Amino acid sequence: MAVDERLDNYVRRVQPFIESGDFDAEHVDWKRAVVEDMRAAREAALSGDSEWASLAVKPVWKSGLIGGGWSAARVIRRWFNNAPKEALPALQALWAEDDTPPGERIAKFVSQVPEDRDFRGTGTRLLPVSVFLMALGADYPPFKITEFYSAYERTGYGSPPRGADEATEYEHALGFLDQLIERARELDLKLPHDRLQAHSVLWMNEHPDEDETEEAPDTAPEAPEPDGDGPPTSLEALTEELFFEDVEHLRRIERLLDEKRQVIFQGPPGTGKTYVARALAACLAGSRDRVRLVQFHPSYAYEDFVQGYRPAIVEGQASFKLRDGPLLEMAERASGVPDAKHFLVIDEINRGNLSKVLGELYFLLEYRDESIRLQYDDRGFSLPPNLYIIGTMNTADRSIALVDLALRRRFSFVEFYPDRPPVEGLLRRWLERHSEGMDWVAGVVDHANTKLPDRRAAIGPSYFMRPGLDEDAVARIWEHNVLPYVEEQLPGEHDRLDEFKLARLRREAGGSDAPDAETGDEQSGDEQTAASGSGDA
Repeated sequence: MAVDERLDNYVRRVQPFIESGDFDAEHVDWKRAVVEDMRAAREAALSGDSEWASLAVKPVWKSGLIGGGWSAARVIRRWFNNAPKEALPALQALWAEDDTPPGERIAKFVSQVPEDRDFRGTGTRLLPVSVFLMALGADYPPFKITEFYSAYERTGYGSPPRGADEATEYEHALGFLDQLIERARELDLKLPHDRLQAHSVLWMNEHPDEDETEEAPDTAPEAPEPDGDGPPTSLEALTEELFFEDVEHLRRIERLLDEKRQVIFQGPPGTGKTYVARALAACLAGSRDRVRLVQFHPSYAYEDFVQGYRPAIVEGQASFKLRDGPLLEMAERASGVPDAKHFLVIDEINRGNLSKVLGELYFLLEYRDESIRLQYDDRGFSLPPNLYIIGTMNTADRSIALVDLALRRRFSFVEFYPDRPPVEGLLRRWLERHSEGMDWVAGVVDHANTKLPDRRAAIGPSYFMRPGLDEDAVARIWEHNVLPYVEEQLPGEHDRLDEFKLARLRREAGGSDAPDAETGDEQSGDEQTAASGSGDA
């Protein structure tokens, strides 16, 4: 299907609602009110009115347009309040009364916002800034990267180049909205006529089951600010926090979760599977309170995970009581808040006897819209659609049974291997940020992994992602953590351990200040440290 035809279908899809006469009243008018509020703030800022900061921030919070971008907006508000002399000229440049293109305005403003961990990632930064830009009128709608990228994919319009900056992202989005307006004109449809209306057409297509009027200024309560310890509010911010190179890795996992509701992260130990699973779950759920972690092990049973009789004191007597396990507890919580995503993270999922632990859940994982009677309960039970499961699986432990094909069909699998994104290069990026001069460690780990016979047993970066890493710490970690692990992966090949001594690997990988070739290979970890002169390992 041609792009124009897909765009035409995209616009036509909301025409029945437009023809009902309620489109502007429910989806556009309240945004025009935000434009007017922002215009008042702009007048204050351009005139130097002392109230400019509060006038500029209030519509951002009141509108609810930056759902998912509260942390970035809070950085801007803090900047306005703490450094008004520096912030006002930047805002005046964003709102200047000239013909400066919107992308250039955004680039100038963003470049002057103080560096902050909550103001990283193109989509994260652009969301609140685009709301400020609404002060220029209806031709400058808000921008949420997940909505626009979904629209690009559905219409075949095409996304901006990978790594595009805020200016490119926003102008590309405006071009897409202009195409919606043009297609409506060509088809002689009533709307959209301007970009604000086109933005609402996009919103209705991407949120078909939601009522946008709930966020209208006159009906929605002021959105609360997240506390400082909350999870990242966007995949872009989470990408920065995880030191991933590209947000697309997380977007792909999000799509897999939307398709099957359950995924498994598989890879060697130390590749961050559990950490990423918990962080991603909290980000997508919007709260750590909607995420629960359990760990499977050989003695874990159905009664522990789903439901079973457990020892209890009943009327002063030792007895047994039917108790729900973490699965039923999370299912009940998810059913009670159907509009919010809930996550169950199962660590080491393949360590348990899965047939024994999951029981009839094999059926429910595949058929979410059906119910089944549980072993200890005659009532029908089904898994709510807003309960997601992320499992982690260690591929290096040969003592763990493989996951059977029945379960594989019900989960999507995501690889976490040091030689492939998103783990590839992660250690180097982390070291460059946190341990100056220690980036040679990443080269040593990469080189060691080329010598291991199975990539499923590679050395993960997490061994070395710790505060205060120095030469002595690397030597200790290698001697007491990495080498014993390598020895397990080389059964019957003890003589090959010399290949994995730190000094030898460092020389072969080209690390600076490596120990002397005549002595480094045959020394112990402590002797290597001494021989290196100043703590080199």
